Amino acid sequence: MRIVFIFFLILSSISLFGQNYIIPKGEYMDTTLITSPNCSPPYTLYYYDVKAKYPDGSLSILNDTKQYLKKTNNTYVGTGYITFRFFINCEGVISRTKVMQTDENYKVTHFEKKFINDLYGFLLTMDKWKKNPTIYDIKNANYLSFVSFKIKNGEVIAIIP
Repeated sequence: MRIVFIFFLILSSISLFGQNYIIPKGEYMDTTLITSPNCSPPYTLYYYDVKAKYPDGSLSILNDTKQYLKKTNNTYVGTGYITFRFFINCEGVISRTKVMQTDENYKVTHFEKKFINDLYGFLLTMDKWKKNPTIYDIKNANYLSFVSFKIKNGEVIAIIP
């Protein structure tokens, strides 16, 4: 029982956002693919294949991002782009998030971990992803999507797309 309790303490002390995995194909926030028995197998479909663009516009997402980051009371540095590419399962749940970071000249760089974690935290608040999309004979499809944050001097100035 004591070992189980110690194991639980160790697991509960692990930061939700601190789980980055760097492999030859890129950097991931987590490598778990959240599936559901209600969803089709994970084909490689993109959001535009299933007409699943996020319903809020870029300006609205930008304003929400700024409000979210303001609440963290953190300051950030750097200029460039932080892009999150992720799967959305048929129930609208984000998983298997890949992080791509470039400077303003599109050269690979790394921003501060707290900045990445805070943006990832915001990404997880985006809960209006299309659910149960269908394409051809595939019902309840899973799909890939992405969000890019344009950064200037530590401030998010644009959302792409």
